[in-house]
Amino acid sequence: MFHAPLTALRRLAFLPLGLCAMLLGGCASGDFTLEADLPGDFQLSGDAEYLSPPGQACADASGRTASHHLFTTRGHAERPQRVSFQVPLSTRVDGCTRQLSRIQIQLDGESATHPNDVVQPDLALAILSIRDRLPASAWQPPSRGAIIFDGQCRWLLPPEGAGSAVERRLQCSASDLQGRWFDATPGGTLRRADLPGRTVRLAIGAAPDVPATVTARGQ
Repeated sequence: MFHAPLTALRRLAFLPLGLCAMLLGGCASGDFTLEADLPGDFQLSGDAEYLSPPGQACADASGRTASHHLFTTRGHAERPQRVSFQVPLSTRVDGCTRQLSRIQIQLDGESATHPNDVVQPDLALAILSIRDRLPASAWQPPSRGAIIFDGQCRWLLPPEGAGSAVERRLQCSASDLQGRWFDATPGGTLRRADLPGRTVRLAIGAAPDVPATVTARGQ
């Protein structure tokens, strides 16, 4: 089992930025650009969690946490695609300022629906966490360019003879540029002060299908 070093999950890119999908306002110093490179037939949706800063009292009844749906891509493209969205680092709810703390990104690997499944077999998650401070030993972001988190997704195939009731299941994990899988969800932790005006990119690749009996990462 591999455990990804922080530096292995992030690399620097100096490519021009893609067009911004202005879902939540324009490109401003209080925003950052979230990009995702997706395999064909994938759909992406993201939800953000905003928290009140420590010590700030909010009089409204919603408490310290506010959740917002950030985006959903339009559909399942036949070819690999790059999508781009603007994400505010803070928001105001009922007069109370809250800061971005987490983005949960849902990866939908196929256009088929599964209404009878309690656990959807074609869904996986990527997570971005935003903190005011990182440990001194933690990876430090570059001063310019896109911050890239690599990951891969593959299908776990049901065993032979399992019948049509057993469906294939999507599995996604952080990876490195050599295609090694790590025991971690795609994404990572970022420092808030490093994000205004920057680009964070999830580079999700497609790995070959494997039997469902393959459960160890790195295989």
